[in-house]
Amino acid sequence: MDNQKGDTPAQKITESGIFIRDIIWVAIAQVLTLFVVGIAALPALTKHYGPEIYGIWVQISVTVTLLSPFIAMELDMSVIRFLAGEEDKVKRRKSLGSMLISIIIFSIMVFLLINIIAPQLSGLLFADPKYVTFIRLTFIWVITDALYIFFSSYFRARKKIRFLSIRQVSYGIAFMLIIIIMSSMGIKLEWLVGCIIVMQSVFVLLFFFLIVKEIGYPIPNINGIQEYLAFSLPQIPGVALIWVIGSSDRYFITHFLDLSQAGIYSSSSQIAVLTRLFYSPISYVLYPTLSRLWDENRFSEVRSYLQHSIRLLLTLGIPASIGIAMLSQPILKILTTTEFLAGRELVFFIALGTVFMGIYQINSQVILLKKQTRLLPLIIGAASVTSMILNIVLIPNIGISGASIAYLASCFLLAVIASFIARRSNNYSYDGIFQLKITVASLPMAIYLFLIKVDKLWEIILAAAAGAVIFVSGVLLLRAFPEKEKQLVKNIILNLLPTSMKKKNN
Repeated sequence: MDNQKGDTPAQKITESGIFIRDIIWVAIAQVLTLFVVGIAALPALTKHYGPEIYGIWVQISVTVTLLSPFIAMELDMSVIRFLAGEEDKVKRRKSLGSMLISIIIFSIMVFLLINIIAPQLSGLLFADPKYVTFIRLTFIWVITDALYIFFSSYFRARKKIRFLSIRQVSYGIAFMLIIIIMSSMGIKLEWLVGCIIVMQSVFVLLFFFLIVKEIGYPIPNINGIQEYLAFSLPQIPGVALIWVIGSSDRYFITHFLDLSQAGIYSSSSQIAVLTRLFYSPISYVLYPTLSRLWDENRFSEVRSYLQHSIRLLLTLGIPASIGIAMLSQPILKILTTTEFLAGRELVFFIALGTVFMGIYQINSQVILLKKQTRLLPLIIGAASVTSMILNIVLIPNIGISGASIAYLASCFLLAVIASFIARRSNNYSYDGIFQLKITVASLPMAIYLFLIKVDKLWEIILAAAAGAVIFVSGVLLLRAFPEKEKQLVKNIILNLLPTSMKKKNN
């Protein structure tokens, strides 16, 4: 039974307000980081290095994305699941110490192995064994990124979202400056990667010292590590398989086509995955919130948070995927050169696939709450096999568009399976009529953006704003949101306002 004694409406509004406020903080940080890094770094890399060297950069980036969670052994998820509601500093210190020493030992073992097989890995990643230096740099970056993720998860578990958001923006700005300055000076890519590693190491040390200041030096507790690893290790195959879905297409493109085509595909993908902004902040804040509510047996609130999170994602993600696709080619013309244009259909497939990935990310949190992590590799495995088969079949026949179709199909399968499990486990409702209304409201916006011709940045901004107005008008005409949800939104907004402004509204 749900344990909700003592929960007044005001308290629920306050919790909802905090949840929304944290999402806003994360969204602002991710928007700034994506636009700062994406808008500034993409043209710097593509115009100063060209498609082939940019293709090497892409391979390094996707490899870091794949292997960082592997090196961290997904213990960052254990930090959130087990320490989100833990108020005992001694227990937090011992738990964190156990996880940290495990990561350090595993990192050393993997790096020694990488040095031995570096030439073979160079042939695998870059289709050429001569890039051994990049292999070593890549895996040093993987280790620093794993530690960055791990330490960040502690502050995420402790609900220090504002702190993390500010640090993330700072990290993004430093990342951008390194790329712009070094690429414009014609400095080799290996030195650029090395500087990024040094910069990230500084942030890792900062996080470590702040944690030590709060709870003391992490002291390993060998007895406790078994429970954390039992929760985390089953997720590692799932992480690798998620990477197969989201990033392995670059490897298939490199081997079936060439590095230049991988760079072209990646530039379109970087525009398309802007739709990640409409689920990543929700998922980031949702998991520690649900972990705390679940441990407190407040299951009806868990269900409510899941339902509203999915509705928020669909409300923003569906029109965003259409709008981004329609405006993608003029955006790429500004940011890159004409050889990087691959068509808006490709961008739409990736953008829509990213929305489905968001549905999976939100619904799969129910599996984490129930500590049934052994299910995740099975679910993701089915989707990753679909992705690989479609990539192998489609890329040689229709080019890089085949990779976007494979991504869309595999993400859709993930979303369907995760939604089925979540609804069955938590008994929350799915409103198909709502999704239909959101889709219908997006169609006039799509027609408008298809017909309008834009070339300059200010024209793109105006077109996007006009498209948003058309979509919102359609939502209002179709009455997509019931009065109860409108009141909830109003209460949340009022809760975010200063006390003096609340009184005026009342």
